[in-house]
Amino acid sequence: MRAWLLAGMLVSGLCARAQLLDSIGLFLGQKPRLNLVVDTRGSFVSNRQVTVMGLRIGLEHGARVRYGIGYNFLLTQVERERTVSEMGAERIAATRLRLGYFAPYFSYSFYVRKRWEVSIPVQVGVGSGSLIYRDLDGDRQKLQRTTVWVYEPLMVVQYRFWKYASFQLGWGYRVVARSKGLDELLTAPIYVLGIRVFTRELWQNLRGG
Repeated sequence: MRAWLLAGMLVSGLCARAQLLDSIGLFLGQKPRLNLVVDTRGSFVSNRQVTVMGLRIGLEHGARVRYGIGYNFLLTQVERERTVSEMGAERIAATRLRLGYFAPYFSYSFYVRKRWEVSIPVQVGVGSGSLIYRDLDGDRQKLQRTTVWVYEPLMVVQYRFWKYASFQLGWGYRVVARSKGLDELLTAPIYVLGIRVFTRELWQNLRGG
């Protein structure tokens, strides 16, 4: 009985996956159009709340499948006093975290009903993180620097309350691997909460008017 149950679950999973791939393939067959996105996401660095901004450009098929390339960077100033060595002596200096990474992205809206839409955006990227400070001459120096590899899966629920805008709520996780040590914790939950404006539809309406 257990073997039949496991076999049934396996077959169901494979069928669901095949159906998903067929649906994505169907939308990819539609004519693409340019997709430009500017957004912000909430997250945490060493248990401190931060904001990450993303700039993305790509293509969109049937308002359901989106993909392209983007650049993400830390918008919040994350500062902490650390010990630095300078001119043969140690002193306490204010350091600031810099984080930025390029990331190809893919998003599929698997549920669209009337005003509701649920999508799963995923991006995988590479960039750098560093701790910077000002030396005694006022010049910028790097205390630590590392290459970062980033994986960010997310689920976003959207309610379109107006023709040109919708409420958004999303949650996910940012997984970060580093080539060297960096005295900040970057792997953390991410969330989206805000209003999305449909600039394309708004612009078309204004231009038509």
